[in-house]
Amino acid sequence: MKAFTYERVNTPAEAAASAGRTPHAKFIAGGTNLLDLMKLEIEAPLHLIDINSLALDKIEQTSEGGLRIGALVRNTDLAADERVRRDYAVLSRALLAGASGQLRNQATTA
Repeated sequence: MKAFTYERVNTPAEAAASAGRTPHAKFIAGGTNLLDLMKLEIEAPLHLIDINSLALDKIEQTSEGGLRIGALVRNTDLAADERVRRDYAVLSRALLAGASGQLRNQATTA
């Protein structure tokens, strides 16, 4: 894995500003996929922007009857959500089948 810098941001504006001033930056939330890709040298970001402090961890009903799933919703929480289990059962089952509990607890939808 190549060297990189790391920054934790607290607002979407900070995240956008950091990405704008830093070439080859990547956003990181759960990090389960990105870190694997970095280890294999498929991805080599020079800067990681941690967005875990952003308020993007909600599952909300839309006025059209669907769901808006925030980028920081953990896969475990999404799979267990009553509305997802009832109305999007295939999604819930895919999340449960796609990774171990440990990975689902860390991984985000982003």
